Amino acid sequence: MRLFFVVGLGLVALAAPALAGPRDDVLSGISRCGGIPDDRTWLDCVYGAAQPMRSQLGLQPAPAAQQKLVPPIVPGMPPARPLQAYNAAPPPPPPRPGFLMRMISPKHEEAETPVKMTSYKFDAAGSFTVTLANGETWDQDIGDSARARWTKPAQTYTAQILPSSSTYHFLKVGPEKFMVNKD
Repeated sequence: MRLFFVVGLGLVALAAPALAGPRDDVLSGISRCGGIPDDRTWLDCVYGAAQPMRSQLGLQPAPAAQQKLVPPIVPGMPPARPLQAYNAAPPPPPPRPGFLMRMISPKHEEAETPVKMTSYKFDAAGSFTVTLANGETWDQDIGDSARARWTKPAQTYTAQILPSSSTYHFLKVGPEKFMVNKD
């Protein structure tokens, strides 16, 4: 009879939920980001999901915009299963083209998905700094002579980052394009 009692207590102890640590919290948050279809938004959600580990390590918090992207825990939903260790070696990187080919080949970056602005400000010279809803901040390139004439609230403007073959990118707001650098 004692054996059954001891075995029963052992089974109850195994069935009790374990206290989750920061790693489990991060993995749970990342699994809740899985339903986000846009790659950039998903990545920002993953960065926001890492906040429990950032706090434990005393690192600077992830931006609030990224933390808000992490879907809340739904009561009754089973917790995420931990990821299994993966020991396979990563595939080798593709061969890198030579110097001359890199110089004459155009870059083939894709334009980013348009997003709403959350804020904009102008400096004394009339150049702008824009913060987008995805948390990115962009400064107008000092070599760009175009001047934005935005007067409405930032949330009424939609912006799109377009790639360039140079060190800067283009910020497209309506029909206007401006040279920008990431802050």
